[in-house]
Amino acid sequence: MSEAITNKDVKVKKAVRYDTKALVGAVILGVVFVFVQQIAHRIDAVINPASVIVGGVTWAIFTGLVVLLFKQPAGIITSEIQAFVALASGLSPLAPFFIPANGLASLAYSLVSWKLSMDKWSHHIIAQVLSNVVGNICVGLGLYVILRLPIPVIIISSLITTLAGIVGGTIFTKIIYDNVKKSGVLN
Repeated sequence: MSEAITNKDVKVKKAVRYDTKALVGAVILGVVFVFVQQIAHRIDAVINPASVIVGGVTWAIFTGLVVLLFKQPAGIITSEIQAFVALASGLSPLAPFFIPANGLASLAYSLVSWKLSMDKWSHHIIAQVLSNVVGNICVGLGLYVILRLPIPVIIISSLITTLAGIVGGTIFTKIIYDNVKKSGVLN
């Protein structure tokens, strides 16, 4: 006996959304992302200018959260708004490298969230590992090209920022995402 498959049974996971809610949400989150990163980078400058821990964690949270809530191209819109404002405002001498870092990290997170259910902690960890490694490779290139730091310093700095982004980004992104889903505010 074969079972009839209805549209309700087949749940196709989309990687893109072009509806108004997603695109407007992306722009609003992009503006919020700019403010959060401006504050986070200043906190990092006070705590330890060599590492971007608070900025790395907040970057990881926004990168993942926007993709989970609004898919692509919302992830790219939000992340590139932050990157271009960082460049225009002189947030960091590395800001030119934020453009590829933010865009590629958003795409990396999207790839994982498209393939996995994102219901488990392990799925969030995999997404954050991939996006943080991709993003921090781009920023590491900036440390080498613009600041001409020695490679061992770049590796240590990138590892610290990547680790902080993975741990903090995973925890906060999953908690926020689960609560937003439960609230039904995006339905």
